[in-house]
Amino acid sequence: MSEHMDVLKMRILICFLEMEPGSCTVTGLAKTLGEEKYTVSRAMSALEKEGLLDRSLPRNPRLTEAGTAAARRYGERMDIAINHLIYEGVGDEMAQRDARFLSLYCSEETFQMIRGMEERYRIKHALRSRREFDGAVLCRGLRDGTYSLPFIIYREHVKDNSNISMANQGFEHPCQLVVKRGVGIIRLKAVPVMHPSAADGERRSAKINSLKYADKDRFCDAERGGDFWQFPAEALHFVNVGSDAGRVLHGSVCLRMTNALGSVHMPDSTAIFTILF
Repeated sequence: MSEHMDVLKMRILICFLEMEPGSCTVTGLAKTLGEEKYTVSRAMSALEKEGLLDRSLPRNPRLTEAGTAAARRYGERMDIAINHLIYEGVGDEMAQRDARFLSLYCSEETFQMIRGMEERYRIKHALRSRREFDGAVLCRGLRDGTYSLPFIIYREHVKDNSNISMANQGFEHPCQLVVKRGVGIIRLKAVPVMHPSAADGERRSAKINSLKYADKDRFCDAERGGDFWQFPAEALHFVNVGSDAGRVLHGSVCLRMTNALGSVHMPDSTAIFTILF
């Protein structure tokens, strides 16, 4: 009963945003929501006690400022949760029902992950007709936020039956794509790498101490802040792979890196940084 009442209160809040004010009465809401009048009246009384609803005019109830903020938050969560569940193959009716519980009870951290996943689905659909594009196109279409993305750094040439660069171990996984007002930055965190020295064979530890990214016909310095390196997402070249639910946006850019021990012990490297969106 408590869960039902919680869900009903959320639905009522959202109705106040979407319906005409004159329809947001006990009778009008009961009809729209398919609930008994007394149940709706109890829910509205609870919202009033919580400071979310002003019922000083019984025939003209209104959301308070806090109620409007809560309604908008739940409304956004519902839209995102429904889209996410439908994209994952859940039927419309079930998605509507389960999205209510996700919107109410998921932590903000969990919902942030759902929001990020839904945003990825949305942008993949929006770019479905673009076979190739650069990172600027991707970021202009994304909502502001931080996206955690898997990446692999490849060697230019296969060595010892592997094309994975040693530099792949030199950064924390995943990386981050930070988008603000349509502009994106790729952010990497350097971590120590253990590797046999080219000079004496002893295992030594070092971090990346310089990083350049390819920008058209030249290499530019990435920005450094402590262990973090970042470069513009527009430098990435994307290829659209697959279709529908299996669609992957594959981005890549050439990087040049040196390490703190110098090339005598660990070779400098030119490698291909790739992300999967």
